[in-house]
Amino acid sequence: MENEVLVALFLTHFPGFRLDHVQVEATVAVVATSIQPTSGYPKCGTCSYRIHSRYRRHLTDLPVCGAAVTLELAVRRFVCQKPLCHRQIFCERFVDGLTAYIRRSQRARATIQHVSVVLGGNAGAALLTRMQHDVSASTVLRAARLLSPIVPQVPEVIGVDDFAFRRGHVYGTVIFSLETCRPIDLLPDRRASTLATWLKQHPHIKIISRGRSLEYEKGIREGAPTAQHVLDRWHVLKNCREALERQLGRDRTAILEICQDQVPMPPPPRTQSEQLCRTEHQQQRQKVFGQIHALSKGGRSQRAISRTLHLSRGRVRGALAAKMPPPIDRRQRLPGILEPFLPYLQQRFGEGEQNAGQLLRELREQGFPGSRKRVAQWIQIRRTTAAKITPGPYIATAVKNGPIPPFAETMSGESDRAWTFQHLIWVMLRDQTKLDTQNQHVLAAIKARCEVVSMAHDLTQAFTLLMRERQLQAVEP
Repeated sequence: MENEVLVALFLTHFPGFRLDHVQVEATVAVVATSIQPTSGYPKCGTCSYRIHSRYRRHLTDLPVCGAAVTLELAVRRFVCQKPLCHRQIFCERFVDGLTAYIRRSQRARATIQHVSVVLGGNAGAALLTRMQHDVSASTVLRAARLLSPIVPQVPEVIGVDDFAFRRGHVYGTVIFSLETCRPIDLLPDRRASTLATWLKQHPHIKIISRGRSLEYEKGIREGAPTAQHVLDRWHVLKNCREALERQLGRDRTAILEICQDQVPMPPPPRTQSEQLCRTEHQQQRQKVFGQIHALSKGGRSQRAISRTLHLSRGRVRGALAAKMPPPIDRRQRLPGILEPFLPYLQQRFGEGEQNAGQLLRELREQGFPGSRKRVAQWIQIRRTTAAKITPGPYIATAVKNGPIPPFAETMSGESDRAWTFQHLIWVMLRDQTKLDTQNQHVLAAIKARCEVVSMAHDLTQAFTLLMRERQLQAVEP
């Protein structure tokens, strides 16, 4: 009974073996002997019963109770019965579970392959070592490469889009399933012929979602002429945003002046070097803008202008669509970590408290996560006299000379910020029911002063309503 249990435990996957004994020390050694009467040679197909010699094969099996298991199998070499066979002596062959040259059992290899797919090389090797499998990261990766590739089923509804092998240089095509949202295949380029060849290999496809690329349209018409084309909403709304930017970009300066009137924001103080750098930058932009228009009037194409001036084609196209060089948009200031606590700080500072450590302790009780340095900088900007404990060499620099920056005088955490051109585009495209009251009022004031913005906003909202909620009446005249 005991012998039957051990056979079922260790030799289930090795038919044709007799269990001799099990030796338990640091590892478990299972000794078994082959009892097959004959063995066939696969080259010539002849079975032989003539034994030439014996030898032992050592295989690693799954561990038992935290101990590694080694199978010591006594197998034989046979003499081929066919006189003209080119190999007279061959090793014993087995039906399954014990192929030539392997050093691990089939179930041990399956475990390593599963771990390699889930965790990869280094992490998989670390876990398998704890599981009493003495393997390296390279062995784990080799086990994963031995797995047969999974061929995904191509559904009837797919999507086609491009991706970058190397951004700005080499692009390919990704084909994905719209039913599972998983990639199916990758194509090496974005040419129509490549996509058409792939589609001809899968004639059952009925619906294809794509962007507005003409190459993809041509490839789909050639490879799947009966398939239905669907323009995905993201690309259509992206094209709508780009068209809106081109249309309003012709009057960008005037529109930004109106935005500035609605949400005034004085520029922050700049040093002389910053002002000089900004002036040089603006002059360089105007110079490039003039060169683009001069080359265009001379009959040069956008591609030729882009190559001559080493500019992107998008910048050339935007400059030709604009009437004048766009101003440099000042970056919006993001809310700092101290802004939610500014009212309390200003109140305590007005009461005469100028000790950064004391103010930090009070702010920590209110949930301030920042450091003492940030509070000390805020106080230093407003000090008119040095603190009493300031060392002598640092008294001259303890008080900040000059005006306080405008953002330092903010009385609340949500300060008004100037509207940039991109922010205006974002507000015009966004669902109006999700805009806050301030953005709605500013947008209404801008529309009242600029007819172009008003008309573009109405058309854009009608189009986005059509795309999001499929309301055809929104764009009907």
